[in-house]
Amino acid sequence: LAGVVAGCRGALVWLVREVLDQLLASGDARAVWALPVAVVVLFAVQGAARASRTWLTRRAAIQAEASLCHQLFVHLLARRPAALASEGVGDALSRLAHDAGKIRTAMGAAVTLVQRPLSALVLLVVAGSMAPRLFGWALVGLPAVALVVIWTGRRTRRASLAHAQALGAMESVARDMLAGLRTLQAHGAEGFAARRFEDANQAQVTEALRTTGYRVVGPPLVELAAAVGMAAVIALGALQVQAGTLTAGGLVGFLVALGLLNEPLKGFAVAHGLWSEARGGLTRVFEALDRQSSPPDSPSAVALPPGPVALELAGVTVDHGRGPVLRGVDLVLRPGTITVLRGASGAGKSTLIDAIAGFCEHGGVVRWNGIDAAGLTRRSRRAAIALLEQDPWLGAGTVSEAILLGRPDACAADVIDAARRAGLDPDAGLLARLPGGIQGRIGDGGGIVSGGERQRIALARALVRGAPVLLLDEPTAHLDAATESAFLATLRAATDRHTVLIASHQQAPLGIADQAVLLQDGTLRVVDLAGAAAS
Repeated sequence: LAGVVAGCRGALVWLVREVLDQLLASGDARAVWALPVAVVVLFAVQGAARASRTWLTRRAAIQAEASLCHQLFVHLLARRPAALASEGVGDALSRLAHDAGKIRTAMGAAVTLVQRPLSALVLLVVAGSMAPRLFGWALVGLPAVALVVIWTGRRTRRASLAHAQALGAMESVARDMLAGLRTLQAHGAEGFAARRFEDANQAQVTEALRTTGYRVVGPPLVELAAAVGMAAVIALGALQVQAGTLTAGGLVGFLVALGLLNEPLKGFAVAHGLWSEARGGLTRVFEALDRQSSPPDSPSAVALPPGPVALELAGVTVDHGRGPVLRGVDLVLRPGTITVLRGASGAGKSTLIDAIAGFCEHGGVVRWNGIDAAGLTRRSRRAAIALLEQDPWLGAGTVSEAILLGRPDACAADVIDAARRAGLDPDAGLLARLPGGIQGRIGDGGGIVSGGERQRIALARALVRGAPVLLLDEPTAHLDAATESAFLATLRAATDRHTVLIASHQQAPLGIADQAVLLQDGTLRVVDLAGAAAS
């Protein structure tokens, strides 16, 4: 289709010369009508080809953007949570929502970078066949055009990358401030947040203007360089017509070709600027895709057989680059028992849970029913785990959807049963007050339910999952004494066949524990339950 468009332009120039020469040489009146009719036909064909080319290009670009967004999101889902958090979720969202969309710009520019040179080549061939002597002079401005395109393209790409990074920083600031809206309002710090956002916003505006400046300066410079060549051609062509070495029709056709050539040259500069701008944004997408996700399974890895799971940690060490967090930890967790992991805030309790779940790299060995975790597939290990965090994420849907996240194929009866076992009676409490009951919406991230209700919903999600291993990270940290006691009683009754590990710095979980260990200075020691309860 690009070739059809280019061919129509060349045919138009050829028609101008032929018709003018016939009209001036023979006075053939038919030539007067031939040119208008031919022009209409050529432009109709050209328009159809251009519309079809644009539709196909944009359809492919939209599909490519969707595919790239999906690929990037799946890659982000496979990242280690700690690594993604350290890089910034806001920055990752900016790459997903803004930078990935540059593939559409890149594809449109790429097609234009094929179309414009092709049109220019056809016009140059036609012009060269009409006036070979003038052809060389017409090329005088091309080196200058090339230099302008290269210079503006490089500057545009650098500025576009800086703009994409500034947008990512602005997204991070906005996400961070809005996540802490309650705290900001309580401390009257809205002005501080607004200034932080304004600084980030102005930074991206500066980079956006710089990118735009480099992109828009190219076409006028290209036109200027082309005008120099055309001026020389007009003067020399007039002399050749006077000398009789060039027909008037040939000169007019040649000048028409040069005039038409100005558009593809200018369009090439515009497209190259867009291409360079798109590359700046896509650099951040490919940079994110190049970052290491969780390591792949070993080729010899097998699936963990279903059933109860006994866990054994032997010499487990973890170092996040700031000194060791765990130092040769040994621990055995058996089915049907609840182990409470004690330790001060920052002692490494969450890190130990991450090591079991495979969320972080570690030394030593974690054995599942006697099998090294490295010999098991990640999917089968994760399927055997249910995680309940200090601030559980519930999503923005309904109570039922939050529970179903544990097992999406669970039936409605299983969801209600899990809710009951977690202390959520469909006829009382939260589910009785919430419009829609278990199908009621719980707000963005479960923001309209209390801390105790969030924990019970998260527990129901863990229970409906049916996983043999239950890992709880500070599950009662935000609960009052009565709610904490009720939650722990529910947990004890609902997990009699599970392997349960509760990481907590609080005293109450010891009341339901079968064993307790203290994590201090990266090492574990057994806690006397009778003495701990008495204290």
